[in-house]
Amino acid sequence: MLLNVRPLYARATLVVAGVLICSALVFIAHGLFHTRASGIGPLSFATLLGQLRSQPPSRLIIPKIQVNAPVESIGLTAAGALGVPVKPRDAAWSSAGPLPGAPGVAIITGHFGWKEDVPAVFDDLHTLQIGDRIYLENSIGITTTFVVRAVRSYGEHDSTTGLFISDDGQAHLSLITCDGDWNALEKSYSRRLVVFADKE
Repeated sequence: MLLNVRPLYARATLVVAGVLICSALVFIAHGLFHTRASGIGPLSFATLLGQLRSQPPSRLIIPKIQVNAPVESIGLTAAGALGVPVKPRDAAWSSAGPLPGAPGVAIITGHFGWKEDVPAVFDDLHTLQIGDRIYLENSIGITTTFVVRAVRSYGEHDSTTGLFISDDGQAHLSLITCDGDWNALEKSYSRRLVVFADKE
């Protein structure tokens, strides 16, 4: 069970990522040619770049903790909580929020302390420090870089109002996982760990 964020998404409409690789440049060139040939007129570079970046994240890379994981796209649960990835070594992007690199706070969740000592993607998330870099790559290879600003732990019932809302027009990222002690009866950890990062 992760942080319940239903009130956060209800309060505001979240605005729904930057290194171009060769394939992206080829795509841009193809787009320009295609629009001219079809008579629609050439699309601006900014428009095409926006289309390229408006793809969901497909891979999360955190060199500091040796994470190189696929990213699933998952919405909120029926109870309004953040969804979590199906596999322990995968991460999950909350599709209820903005894309990584777009204005607002993009949210990535991942597991910690998987059963039978199976390694989980965020087992070492707590070791990240201010200044560490996080990379999110989308399905066509465009990578957005974020820099860690803070690492904080919250009790399971602590208020998280406002943590995942930003109106400064900048792109932010929050990585969320479990923390603390395991409660076998409730099948939940006692705390939640959040890594706050800003687009480089």
